[in-house]
Amino acid sequence: MSSLIPVPQKSEFNGNAFVFSRDGSGAVKYDYVKDETIPVEGYEIKAADGHLVLKSSDEAGRFYGEVTLGALDALTGGAPGEFYISDAPAFGYRGYMLDVSRYFFDVETVLKHIDYMALLKLNTLHLHLTDDQGWRVEIKKYPRLTSVGAYRRRTLMRFREHGGYYTQEDLKKIVAYAHSRHISVVPEIDFPGHFSAAIAAYPELGCYGEHVKVAETFGIKYDVACIGKESTVAFMKDVLEELFTVFTDEYYHLGGDEVMCDRWNICPECRKQKEKLGCESWSEVQAYVLKELVSFLAEHGKKAVIWNESAPSPGSDKSVIWQYWQGGLDENKLTKEVNAGRRVIMSPSVPYYLDLPYSVNSAFAIINYKPVGDNITEKGNVLGVEFPLWTELVPTAKQADKKLFPRLIVGAEAAWRGAPEKDAVSRAEKYYPLLKRLGAKPGKPLCVKRGLSFIADRLWWERRRLYWGVLGNLVGDLKARHAAKRRLRQPDSHIM
Repeated sequence: MSSLIPVPQKSEFNGNAFVFSRDGSGAVKYDYVKDETIPVEGYEIKAADGHLVLKSSDEAGRFYGEVTLGALDALTGGAPGEFYISDAPAFGYRGYMLDVSRYFFDVETVLKHIDYMALLKLNTLHLHLTDDQGWRVEIKKYPRLTSVGAYRRRTLMRFREHGGYYTQEDLKKIVAYAHSRHISVVPEIDFPGHFSAAIAAYPELGCYGEHVKVAETFGIKYDVACIGKESTVAFMKDVLEELFTVFTDEYYHLGGDEVMCDRWNICPECRKQKEKLGCESWSEVQAYVLKELVSFLAEHGKKAVIWNESAPSPGSDKSVIWQYWQGGLDENKLTKEVNAGRRVIMSPSVPYYLDLPYSVNSAFAIINYKPVGDNITEKGNVLGVEFPLWTELVPTAKQADKKLFPRLIVGAEAAWRGAPEKDAVSRAEKYYPLLKRLGAKPGKPLCVKRGLSFIADRLWWERRRLYWGVLGNLVGDLKARHAAKRRLRQPDSHIM
């Protein structure tokens, strides 16, 4: 039992012999009993006296029991001996985020990642579908979002065109596949920042109506959605409405992070909106727009999630779930907000971001992090945890696998148990054969803390300074300011 990931909450092994019997398909054969006393997603398994019995109160629990039996079968060669397991998750939300905007991953790769999640008892796939570098979801009312917004001419240091998108039928296939493994799917449509690809397709969504390119470099871009036009909010509602028949689970992610307000300062429509609303800051205006979209989602039975950087907005009411990644909000403020009723998903960039190098975010750091702080009294408001894989520096599925493992394995134990066992890293390697059966190609685990491997990993990460394209962003901003001055004939003092 000690080799299982996640380690069951309770397990007993008495040393007596027990060999799995099999059904016609070769799967482990068991008797199933529905037991309403077992927690949601939980299960019990007892192997004794030649009988194998699996109990649960719901189909998700039965599924996780079958996952455990499959892992035990592989790890023990089908002869685990007599045992008893009683298991249930600590968190209801156990997430993994795949960024398919920066680099596109085809449907088969996404399905493979869903298989990884099912093996590790993760139950929420967060798809980051839109960003400055690409719009990846078909919206039939706005075909240019994919014909233009899904393709960029090149990526810095990878000098060739990159692109791709999912049709709505592709996404329905992904959602159905996830649901068959008791995994819900959360789409993220970033707004009002990280919006360059949408503006490239439809320039009127921006503040000054001029053509911009789908971003070829990474980092934070100045081209954001114009929040002074009612048509921009109408566009977002149109997009979301088309997706309601595709993504049928309750959570929808609206992004909301890293919004550069410079465009709004030089936009007459945005300034009029700010004055009309009587707002003192742009965060208040953003909150007003966000509130309208949150209400729209609620009308359709959906719940809004935003990155916590949107949190200072006074209009971010308690119905909005924060995904905490530390941008602009320290954990003391977060604790106060959670204790006051805010529901949160914990995704701190350190140590949960899986794209960061092992020299920054090691698997050991995941073990040592407490997702529910000691000062949080309303612990039920921490819905769970999520492990994001941003792909600015992860252009291929093979590189993604190397980033994921062993960290996602250790993270999955944190998600299921509330905290991983201290030996989780050594046990994680025992799962590599199971992952390889699913098509994974994990590399040698980089769990180093020092030495040449540490230095090489750190140097690889420092390439981000080139990838972020800071100079390109500044040049683009100067062009926008020049265009605003030329069109609006504003004095320099008004351009902030």
